[in-house]
Amino acid sequence: KVHHTIPAPEVHSKAASQLEACHSVLPPLKDDPDQQILVTLYPIANGAGSIPSGLINFLNTELNAEIERGCTYPMEEAMSRETFAEFWFGTFAVVVLTGIDAQILEGRDWERECLGTFYIKPNYPGRCSHICNAGFLTCTAARGKGVGKIMGKTFLDYAPKLGYQYSIFNLVFANNLASLKIWDSLGFAIIGRVPGAARLKNSDELVDALIYGRKLDA
Repeated sequence: KVHHTIPAPEVHSKAASQLEACHSVLPPLKDDPDQQILVTLYPIANGAGSIPSGLINFLNTELNAEIERGCTYPMEEAMSRETFAEFWFGTFAVVVLTGIDAQILEGRDWERECLGTFYIKPNYPGRCSHICNAGFLTCTAARGKGVGKIMGKTFLDYAPKLGYQYSIFNLVFANNLASLKIWDSLGFAIIGRVPGAARLKNSDELVDALIYGRKLDA
């Protein structure tokens, strides 16, 4: 079953296809401070069908593995490829790959070269659709390399260009210290707390969810 998606506001629909890929550099590794790994963040405005099938399959597997770990997402059941493709890429998403190719090419070693992905979509419909939500996934092999913060910074660049004026993250679990550190450092504030929101595999007790919010700079 394909997830229902909230329609994007008109300004989002017009602006999404105009966004250009952006480039960044991963923080240096402690054991090789001179190494520079260039990455490109590709905006995906035309759905899953606009990028290689193998990349969709890889990211579907990565998200399902994260769901199975049971520590960061509320879902309990794995997503089919069709459901994942619509859920993640149905409105707007970004994919992070190593290198500076002008486009996402077929046949790459996705497990080695795909570092992460995130989506941006309205958090509410209609008159409140200028408030957005996002979901982030750092790929397993790229954990601890600074990819999450690069995606967070790029989100803050792209979201206002899509016409969004405020961002809400509904469920940031209180024991997800890596995420808390990123959002605190990027100027987000805790605007709410849901006590005992989640049954997570890394806790014997129910875990609170924090609601993070931030005004987006035009």
